[in-house]
Amino acid sequence: MTETKLHDWGAKHPGAPVILLHGWTMTGAIWDPVARLLNAPCLAPDLPGHGETEGYAPTVAGGVAQLSDLISDRGIEGATLVGWSLGALIGWSYLAQGGTGVARMVSLDMSPCPLPAPGWHFPMRGQSSGKALRGGQRFRQDWPSAARAISQQMFARPEGGSALSSLAAEKIIRAQDPDAMASFWESLVAVDLRAALGRIETPLLALHGAESRVYRPATGDWIAHHARHAEARVLEGCGHAPNLEDPDSTAAAIANFARLP
Repeated sequence: MTETKLHDWGAKHPGAPVILLHGWTMTGAIWDPVARLLNAPCLAPDLPGHGETEGYAPTVAGGVAQLSDLISDRGIEGATLVGWSLGALIGWSYLAQGGTGVARMVSLDMSPCPLPAPGWHFPMRGQSSGKALRGGQRFRQDWPSAARAISQQMFARPEGGSALSSLAAEKIIRAQDPDAMASFWESLVAVDLRAALGRIETPLLALHGAESRVYRPATGDWIAHHARHAEARVLEGCGHAPNLEDPDSTAAAIANFARLP
């Protein structure tokens, strides 16, 4: 049996929703600073294996299945889909597989191919297939140590963002199940959506942090050049988590792209 924990900020707003997909090791609750700034109903699920969601496989495919069920069960049409990091991989995968109900999508600091590949200049910084494999093993063996390292990598500044400190982020990460996180990690680093992005007809906006320690800001330019209908923007002063470091600028970029009132 599957059950999605859904964070909902929709009571005061009419219209098509904004669906917010969080990053690896986080939960849907972290979208609160952005959701409160958007003049639209906002929905943010805890992704598979994260928070209080149950039943879906902790993989990118499991996230796609969850997103498909959410859109189908609620009869959603014309949504703005926002995916941060892992959430972007899930969103792109959903659209590339012909997913419906989404009018446009915003990605936050993510690459369509996280690991290095021949001729590929936009993988995750400092990663390799061997290091990624060892990462999965480390997560299962010493999650507290990994949680601290992950939290420190998220932000441009050691103290974290204006909406979430690095210490608070570490607490959220440590609360996740290590086996589920390792499984999702192994799934996400195996993804290569470079060719798939070229088949997506949905308009895309790629937002990247100017000071990201995870992906090069120029990744957005690659997406804008290779996707069919895409544009890119760099958010100054932000690292890998613009939604937590500068919620105002992130919400403004989403609202402008979605033409929210």
